[in-house]
Amino acid sequence: MREIAECMAAALADGRDVVLVTIAGGKGSAPRHAGSQMLVDAEGLACGTIGGGALEAHAFAQARALLGSGHGRFEQLDLVADLGMACGGSTSLLYTAVRGGDARWAQLAAAIIRCLDERTPATLLLCCPEGQQLFEAAAALVDADGKELAGDCGAAPADADRTAGAGGFASLGNGSDAVDDDGAAGRAAVCHATPLHSAGVAASRFDGAWLALPLEMPVRAVVFGGGHVGRATMAALARVGFACTLFDSRAEFACPEDFPDAREVLCGDFGSIAASISLDESDFILIMTPGHNSDFAVLEQVLRQPHAYVGLIGSRRKIAAARQQMLAAGIPQADIDAVHMPIGLAIGAETPEEIAISITAECIQARAALRR
Repeated sequence: MREIAECMAAALADGRDVVLVTIAGGKGSAPRHAGSQMLVDAEGLACGTIGGGALEAHAFAQARALLGSGHGRFEQLDLVADLGMACGGSTSLLYTAVRGGDARWAQLAAAIIRCLDERTPATLLLCCPEGQQLFEAAAALVDADGKELAGDCGAAPADADRTAGAGGFASLGNGSDAVDDDGAAGRAAVCHATPLHSAGVAASRFDGAWLALPLEMPVRAVVFGGGHVGRATMAALARVGFACTLFDSRAEFACPEDFPDAREVLCGDFGSIAASISLDESDFILIMTPGHNSDFAVLEQVLRQPHAYVGLIGSRRKIAAARQQMLAAGIPQADIDAVHMPIGLAIGAETPEEIAISITAECIQARAALRR
């Protein structure tokens, strides 16, 4: 969603009209999952994708027809009967037209970017009233307690009632009919009805009035070692949505200008990483420091902290030595066995760029497993 928000912010600053296309739901086989988005402007596809092919071509044409209208539109499609696709499933699309220069949407885009940068859980609410194909577009960003961070939840159509049992906010979650004056309790029900957690997992929820899209927090990948492979790996990981942090003990290998895709570049002690960085259960850790001893030192520290993935670069002999040293240090066998070593998929990679591709592919695979 970050790319979408950045692209929208740039378009609105330039005064360009855009249409946000969101997959609201679907059944059976479909090109992409609910929550996938693309942004369309008068020049064409601005960014994002909902799967390409006939579905995206159809959505592109429909979106361009809405440019400048300020309207929202909901559409249900049978991919076989309506588009002649072989997938065999069905897809629901939500079109949200945004006029160039709209200050509320500009603030909304900025708030999304800020939440992603700060890894603050939040949910994007897009107006999508049940039974209406064309309506006034509205959206808001709310935190996990339902507090409105940007946008306007009150802009929903009149018949998109937010009282209990009316298919609005209060009917979500625990079904409570206690909605405060600004709707925060009901909005919190929307947020709590959809899992929000730090591993980057996001799931959309369609209600009778709103489509709730929890911001998909980018998974942080911490790369220990800024050598040739580390640089190539950082660039590859950033291109597929990881938030990358580079950690090296050598000042000359921890220069921010050498890692333009990094969210953070740290120079610290490989023997005491906790002095410079705190890890959590969603982090991907990639160890490729300049020496075996520093690799092993980092690995032992990481295995004593929460994490989602750990990979260690090295030869078979080095991996065997790492296993023996971790056992001697009292690391449980199961934790050692969970380490991806040697790191990366076995594709016969040799150059730093090839190795980076193999590592990135394995990280994509591990991230996808977390989302299932």
